[in-house]
Formats: sequence, structure tokens, C-alpha cells
Amino acid sequence: MAFFRYAGAVRRYILVGRVVTMTAQNQLFPNGAICIQDDSIVAVVPDLAQIPAAFADASVVDTQGTIFPGLIELHNHLSYNFLPLWTVPKRYTNRNQWRTTEPSYDTFVAGPARLLGSNYDVDYPRSIARFVECRSLMGGITTTQGISASSSAGSQYYQGLIRNVEAPADPAFPKASGQTLDYAPADIAAKLVPALASNLPFFYHLSEGTDADARQRFLDLQFQPAKWAITAHLITIHCTALQAADFTRLSQDAGMVWSPLSNFLLYGQTSDIAQAKAQGMTIALGSDWSPSGSKNILGELKIARIVSGNLGGLFTSEELVRMVTSTPAKMLGWDGLVGTIQPGKKADLLIVDGVKGDPFDLLIDTTESDVLAVVIGGRPRYGRMGFLDFDAGRQEHVLVGGISYSLDLTEPGSDPLAGLSLATATTKLSYGLQNLPNLVPATPSATLMALNMPREPAISIDMELDPVPPGGLIEAFSLAAAPPLQPMTLPPITAVDDPGFIPAIKANPNLPAFLRNAL
Repeated sequence: MAFFRYAGAVRRYILVGRVVTMTAQNQLFPNGAICIQDDSIVAVVPDLAQIPAAFADASVVDTQGTIFPGLIELHNHLSYNFLPLWTVPKRYTNRNQWRTTEPSYDTFVAGPARLLGSNYDVDYPRSIARFVECRSLMGGITTTQGISASSSAGSQYYQGLIRNVEAPADPAFPKASGQTLDYAPADIAAKLVPALASNLPFFYHLSEGTDADARQRFLDLQFQPAKWAITAHLITIHCTALQAADFTRLSQDAGMVWSPLSNFLLYGQTSDIAQAKAQGMTIALGSDWSPSGSKNILGELKIARIVSGNLGGLFTSEELVRMVTSTPAKMLGWDGLVGTIQPGKKADLLIVDGVKGDPFDLLIDTTESDVLAVVIGGRPRYGRMGFLDFDAGRQEHVLVGGISYSLDLTEPGSDPLAGLSLATATTKLSYGLQNLPNLVPATPSATLMALNMPREPAISIDMELDPVPPGGLIEAFSLAAAPPLQPMTLPPITAVDDPGFIPAIKANPNLPAFLRNAL
């Protein structure tokens, strides 16, 4: 095996392995070669004998693995992903129930997220960003979704390591926006319709729950007689309360993002995904967030396959893999840049161990310790030690499943996370969670905030803080009204290193028997 070294100049190298292009023709090269220069794919050929002449002297890496496009996740709430799985106490029928009336949610989710996400003194906001992006990266994710525009600083924190749909560092990628909380009916015409008219991707959490009120949020999209706020740029998330006729109308233009595990843990059921498929919905997959979801998209793929099997094999393995590669790229309008392995596209790639059997089953079966490398824009960001020759000045060593990996977390210029290693971020967050009750008094008091102390929210906690304009003021909150916080333990960053994760999921009271038995 030959290696290449990132040196900041022109990079030209070749990856050899079983190449799964995920194109419409679904080309599969058992021993293909991908020619990469700088951040782009120049050629994809069946074997080394057919590489372009310009790559005759390029370094060759025989991966002895299977190469996929980098995974794209279209539903997450990044700033919560340092929290443990929440012990959901009961079944809900609407997300506003647990958000506004469940005390344990305040204690174990909202309170810790607000406190650490807004605490400047110990560098918690940057530590959260570092930890959660690495968590995604270790799951093969090269593009993610899940920050709001409430904090310009927070957007900067999530810009650079992996591609973020709301804050793409590369202007070639259309920038998405969205709304997490429910729009009031009057806001559909006033806010959503103009947003969709921008012809840019817009994410909207729609009808999350199982009751009539959740479904009403879909019916509210009809803002005038015969006029619906539904276009090809609307990307709906959850849709758990929708009925067959609703999917028929939605499928005329928009797509949806399915998060089955979180749906089951909170509501005891998920979207009527069989009807969604039957009505022609474009479907992507997302793991939602750590309080009620998978560690990363590799885990959610496994949940989706179990649900599909319970529905009689609703989706093929290829269809499931498309939900995290070519399909979300098309939904974003990014399909000319990522989502498939083709000449001219960005070199966003996931390399996994193994070349035997069905490649789509292989990816769904993959755990974090089966990942050989993740490449973003031609640059190896994460990989097994010695597999790709990371620049010694740019790497951090980590153990995943007992296997040594290298991380490249450095960025040029004024990187807002510069100098912050994953190890340091992990130590800070572990200390912060363990000492939550002691951190409350250290938070800037409501009295000081009432004096118009000019501090912008450090990180976006999208379901807990109202949007604040850049340079604006943090909303004062009374310490007396804060939830009673308890010491918490930072969960392992990967599922393969968290032996208590699956048992915790299986202990959830809302999990259906078929899913509990299959885990």
C-alpha cells in the first residue's frame, strides 16, 4: 500500500477498492480506481490500467475496502449531541408535551443544553461543537444538518470540519435555512411562503406527534383556498401524524426526512412510511439527536432496516443507502457536487472495511470501528492509523472500538475551533456534565443580563432559545426558575464504545416489541 501526504499544495492521488458510485445507473466497480486532485474527483475507472495519463505518477492507496460517497444526514440537532440518551418517562402524542410540560426533559435535556451551550467561561460552546462534529465524522457523515441562525458565532463553530447545510463554507453549495418549532397559522403566509420563494432548501419540522393537533400543522400549510406552502424546496422532517392523502399532496413537490428511532422512543410509532413510499415521497434519513436518537446515521440505517423488515421488506438495502447519499444530495440541490462518486464532484468519500457480499448490506452493517477512512473535499479527516498518511502536525490519535484512528481537525486561517482537540473538548464536557449543579451559580445572573450586558449566544440551542440577532442580548433567565440539575455522565462518542446504549434503548417504555426484539 502506498500513501500520500497532505501538504497544503496540489494533492493528486488514487484510491483503489470496490467502488459503489450510487449513480442512477448504479455503477459498481469491484476493483475500481478513483482519481482525486485537490478537492475533486477527476476520474472513476474500472481498474488502475485505465487511469488518466496525468495520474501516472500519483500515489496509489489500495484500500482493500468498499468506497461509498460520504454520508449525508438531513435531520439532526447538533448542539444537543453531547447529552446521554434521555430516559423517556411516558408516551407522548405531540412534541409540545415533552418540550413544555415534562420536568425530566428540563432536568436532563433542556437545562444542561442551555447551561453549557451559553457558558463562555470554560469554553463549553466550542467543546460541544468539536465533540458533536467528531461524533458525526466517526459515523461516516460528511454533510449534516441541524443548526439555526440564532447565533452567528455558533454557525462559525459548525463551519469547516464537515459540510453543514445551513453554513456551507464553500459558496458553490446552496445555503439552507429552516424552522424547528411549529409555525403559527398566520406565519405560514408571512414567513414560510417567502422563505420558499427564495428557491433555497428550507427544513421544517412538520406534524411531529400522533394527535390531531400535530396533523393540523400540516393542514395549516394551506394558507389560502387552493394555495399550499409546498414547493420542491420544502424539506419536511418527521411527518408522523400525516395520513395517506397528506402524503399525496406533499409528494407533488417536497421531500421528507424520516427519523424512526426518535419517533418510536417518544411517540411509540413512526411515520406511515409505507404510505409515504406508496404516494411517491422522496425520503431521506436522519438520526435526530442524542436524547432520543441513534449515535449517528450508521445506527439509524440499522433501525430503518428493522422497520422495513417488519413492513415486509418495504425498502431494499440499496434504497436505504440512497436515503443517506444520492437522495439527500438531490433534495438539497447539491447533487451536482456530492452524493455520488463521479468525475467533477467533490471528493467526499467513506471507505469501509470489507469487499465481500452485497455492498449495501455491508454499509448498513458497518459500525464505527469498521470505518477505514472519511475523506471530505479530497482531504482525509478521519481514518485508521497508518491507513492514510496524515500530516504529523495535523493529527490527533483516538481509539474507537479498540482500534487506533487519526483525526485531522485543523483549519487554515482564523478557525474558531483552532487549537481545540477532541480530547480537550471531551475532558471539558465530562467535567461540565459531572458538575452541572455547581455550574448554575457561575452563570451570568439575570440581574447582570438586565443591565444589557452585550453577549451573543455562543451556540445555537434551537429548541430552547428564541432567535437572537447577531450582536444582540442573551435573554435573561431566572436562576430560581431553572430546573434542578443533577450530575450527568458524558456518553461515549461512538455506539461501539458504549455497551449501555442498546440496553438503554430497549428499556424505553414506548419501543415496539418487534424493534426491541431485533436490537
